[in-house]
Amino acid sequence: MMRKSVWMMAVCGLAFGLWAEEPNPGSDYLRGHENIEWSIGYAFHLTDGRKNLPRVLLVGDSICNGYQGAVQKRLDGKVNVSYWVSSYCLTSPNYLTLLAFYLDEAKYDVIHFNNGLHSLDTPDEAWAAGLKAALALIRRKQPQAKLIWCSSTPLKDADKTEKVKRLNALAAKETAALGLATDDLFALLDPLDRAANWSDVYHHTAPVREKEADQVAKTVLSVLAPAP
Repeated sequence: MMRKSVWMMAVCGLAFGLWAEEPNPGSDYLRGHENIEWSIGYAFHLTDGRKNLPRVLLVGDSICNGYQGAVQKRLDGKVNVSYWVSSYCLTSPNYLTLLAFYLDEAKYDVIHFNNGLHSLDTPDEAWAAGLKAALALIRRKQPQAKLIWCSSTPLKDADKTEKVKRLNALAAKETAALGLATDDLFALLDPLDRAANWSDVYHHTAPVREKEADQVAKTVLSVLAPAP
């Protein structure tokens, strides 16, 4: 039977502790809680006939949740696609605990990682420190995995998009120093007309989600089997 884990959590129901060996530098949670905090994760094909296929973990937020199903279809029979998406900022005291849970579910060949759109009220320096802690946790728990940083997508709101650009720039500096691959969804979407392609301030229409899935799937495959 396919194993799956799904969590939907209101802020009043949280009771997670920090991993002592990976303290989160943003443990005072400078962003603060959103009115509703949520977390959803699925781990597929853990025991069936596909269990030995290469495995990718997609980490992100509702943007990732919008394209993950289409990524699964594109990689069906080639790569097992698991995912964890949530509202938590990297500076949340719970972020590393939740991330660690999904990193412990399986051995991953590729981890496609994003965090940013729920961090627009987070100080840049705190977010950058949280990113460094998250990448260190991933590397410690999944040293064999090829890690892809996924840039956060632009918004319909110009001021919010400027903050996204700043966070993406901070991430680019950190990930370049580590030699990580990048999936630049920001560059893919930024030229698009906002009125025609955004369903609200943050989210995209179905055709745009298909574009995202195309690029994510191609990026995962290119990292698994890089061109000679």
